[in-house]
Amino acid sequence: MSDSISLGELAVRLVGSLALVVGLLLLIARFANRRFKAPAGAAIQVVQRQALGRGQGVAVVSVGTRILVLGTTEQQITLLAEVEPDEVGLDLTPPDPESEPIDVPSTAASPTGALSGSVLSPQTWKDAMAAVTGKRAS
Repeated sequence: MSDSISLGELAVRLVGSLALVVGLLLLIARFANRRFKAPAGAAIQVVQRQALGRGQGVAVVSVGTRILVLGTTEQQITLLAEVEPDEVGLDLTPPDPESEPIDVPSTAASPTGALSGSVLSPQTWKDAMAAVTGKRAS
């Protein structure tokens, strides 16, 4: 009796292991995509994004019934234009009045410091996280 493994058995094991690893990677990618996608009924949705260079791009974003064209860099986001939905081929229907209202943090409750409203403001990051998670900012 020999303890050696045949070439055919080794190939079957290799293919089986490879299929298991690829399957796990596809499963992880599927769950990761769900986590980072906006819900279907979200008030703010990225309609289209186009990279123009390293760290630069243009994004078309729908906010309610408004369509905004934004220029993006690593440092800032700039409003380039507001377009009509039919100009970009979108059919936006107004939100259902019976749906739950969106909780937008009040600007009156925000501190009015030198950094207020900027990317460097801690309150800006708290408000952004509250909007993403659906929890109230403290």
